[in-house]
Amino acid sequence: MKVGKYALFEPVEYKFKEEPDLWWKIKPPTSGDELDIARFLNRGKYVVSTEGASREDAPTWIEIMHREIALTFAGTNIADDNDKPVLKENASVSGIEKVLKQLPHAMVLELWEAIAEYCPGWGGKKQEGSEEDPNLERPETSSQSMNN
Repeated sequence: MKVGKYALFEPVEYKFKEEPDLWWKIKPPTSGDELDIARFLNRGKYVVSTEGASREDAPTWIEIMHREIALTFAGTNIADDNDKPVLKENASVSGIEKVLKQLPHAMVLELWEAIAEYCPGWGGKKQEGSEEDPNLERPETSSQSMNN
């Protein structure tokens, strides 16, 4: 789709800090992804309290983190014990979330912070005074090359 200056950037490849041979590609969210996350954030779910009563509750921050990572997923080279990729590029949101639940929490947090760096309004909050993440490999886009 030709949208001129509104063109989305290509996915970026994030290399993990502790394992730079492992990468995860992050794609910029589309309007459809924004709609999906808005619906996810505004949906209710029922939670049973210790007293047995149920009530509607919003998603937790960890659920939001997993959903944002899943919606911006564009590929990874993380493999299982048999050296087969754990995810394909066209994996479903639920399939990506299932894999995220199996990853170490520190890796998932690192991904969420990388998303915040690349996708404004998404991802974990950036720490005060932190600089751009050097683990994000940003491809040159047509709009960037036109301005240079």
